[in-house]
Amino acid sequence: MTRDRQVSRRPKKKTAAGRLPIMRIDGARNWPKMLDHLVWFLLRAGVNPEQVAKNVADSLHRHRYTHALEVPRPQVLEYSRVITEWLTDPQYLDEYGNTVALAISGTRMSFRTLVRKALPYEDAGDVLKVLSRYGILRRIPNRRVRLLADTFLPNGQEQAQFLAYTLSALEGIVDTCHANLTHRDPKKPGQVQRLVIAERFDMTRIDEYDAYARKTAHALLAKHDAWLKRREIKGPVRGKGRVGYVGIGIFGFKAR
Repeated sequence: MTRDRQVSRRPKKKTAAGRLPIMRIDGARNWPKMLDHLVWFLLRAGVNPEQVAKNVADSLHRHRYTHALEVPRPQVLEYSRVITEWLTDPQYLDEYGNTVALAISGTRMSFRTLVRKALPYEDAGDVLKVLSRYGILRRIPNRRVRLLADTFLPNGQEQAQFLAYTLSALEGIVDTCHANLTHRDPKKPGQVQRLVIAERFDMTRIDEYDAYARKTAHALLAKHDAWLKRREIKGPVRGKGRVGYVGIGIFGFKAR
């Protein structure tokens, strides 16, 4: 999934915190753009505009009593980078390649320095709180923490977290599809968009496929996370440079 914009010749002004603004996919707050793209897709496919308007109105009426959740900040979805950094940086591994327990704070090789390296502008205390709540970290004696899991996936009780992931994924997918349908250069290939589908899948094995997808996707996503992080722009972008939000997501889907 990608999202980009042209950067002007004059460097962007820094924020109050003294840093360049960061682009993020935030489906919970960028929903007007997503809805606009979806309507365009339907009209492009020849669907009657009046029917689109009627169905939208029907959906709004049907779901008028839906309870709203407090969707977490988009930055929280990036806390997985702390796990990636912990798993891949030799400084935080023992001689066998296993992650070592870290002091919560300190100026050298602590959880706080790890967070600062993976997510320079995030609060280490909040990262510790969130990852501990999901069972990814465990506090041990002497104010130390140990990594327990290699993926950041909320449990079934964290519906707001799942909703944030879903909306962000939808924004990325919709943006990518829209870019592929509107680009005009015949020599330029479309942005990343691939599907693997089984049309007669045995649905009694859906849990088996889910486990297989998680297992095989983890290594791929970790490599992409490290590759993308190494190529992020660290300072102002000048000239005709472009800065944007680029990533990859693996989503299983089903229809019955």
